[in-house]
Amino acid sequence: MNEFIKYLIQVVSASGVLYLFYFIFLKNTTYFKLNRVYLIIAMLLPPILPFIQIPIEQTETTYAVPIVLDEIVVTAGGEVVQASPSTINYSLLIYSVIAAFFALRILWAIISIYRINKASDKSTKGDFIIVTSDDKINPFSIFRHIYVSKSHYEDEEGLEQIISHESIHIRQKHSIDNLLAEIICSVYWINPFFWIIKDNLKSTHEYLADERVMEQGFDTAGYFMLLFENVVGKRIGLANNFNESLTLKRMKMMKKNRSPRYLRWLYVMALPLIGIIVFAISCTEEQTNTKSIDKETQEKVNAVEEKMYDYSEVEVLPSFGDDENALVNYLVGEIKYPEQARTDGTEGKVFVKFEISKTGAVENAEVVEPVNELLDAEAVRVIAEMPDWTPGEIDGKPVNVEFVIPINFKLQ
Repeated sequence: MNEFIKYLIQVVSASGVLYLFYFIFLKNTTYFKLNRVYLIIAMLLPPILPFIQIPIEQTETTYAVPIVLDEIVVTAGGEVVQASPSTINYSLLIYSVIAAFFALRILWAIISIYRINKASDKSTKGDFIIVTSDDKINPFSIFRHIYVSKSHYEDEEGLEQIISHESIHIRQKHSIDNLLAEIICSVYWINPFFWIIKDNLKSTHEYLADERVMEQGFDTAGYFMLLFENVVGKRIGLANNFNESLTLKRMKMMKKNRSPRYLRWLYVMALPLIGIIVFAISCTEEQTNTKSIDKETQEKVNAVEEKMYDYSEVEVLPSFGDDENALVNYLVGEIKYPEQARTDGTEGKVFVKFEISKTGAVENAEVVEPVNELLDAEAVRVIAEMPDWTPGEIDGKPVNVEFVIPINFKLQ
């Protein structure tokens, strides 16, 4: 499987499990601070887990497979090519282009805020900067700046509630959460759970701010009316918007009784869940440094009964010729499609196992599993007649190293 796709599957799976736990057990609690911490972890942890490798001791004896070289394709027309993987990963290229598009959304939001900031009046209130716009905008805040419309000054009490609400966003540094969430959603745009988690995180920000506003003694009915009055207006996705299209949910949450203390144990229960996810993704058995191979090749290689040693110990791999193309150039000049096999319409992939000895000589060339007598013989011949290699080394000493090379005889 493509390593990039495998990585994405791991990220989506981990974030999906974390969000499912939140949705079932935590979403309707009033422990907003704990919910905020959990949601941030649910966004930050999955992308880094696949990069964390926690080796565990193997429970059964395993053997290192020989080093697998790139496949060589021999055509009936005499062409010999190396079927190495494409240097361009088109799936990654397409993915990156779409990610760049989403990243531009962040840039556009920053530009929009800059334009509003440049065209608006500014005043200082304590540690905050009040930016007053002539346009009809939905009140929002980002870092130390609180953005309001001039129309909000018509309601002095309402303006005070808006500033109180947005100042809580600033003090609790919700803008950092929003920026991280936007970046993660842009990079991992294909993951639906990150988008859902981002929306839940913004909702939690609003619940936290509403809770503190109510604790300051503002009139509840007046505050509810203020929420409805600010349903419309220009909004900035990167910012802490005053309304965030959550009016009814926020009103319901403000009237809800505090969750009982015993529900805090739900957050403790999340710890073993996180541990299981870490174990499932990051804990791997120690593996040898061998090339990733397809299923067919692996099955052929597994037929080799005698293994030499753990090739992860080889510090310097054997090399052929003066450059990386020397092996292919040699095979291009030497290997021939058997005439009788071509006449009979015979084709197939031959896996040749051979050993580069301590002296660099090619030894013990043999077919891993017979395919066709003519094809097998030609594949073994061309490998057995190769000139000497530069031997591999461990601790500066030459060692025997075993290889497998797939030679694919194709009529077309």
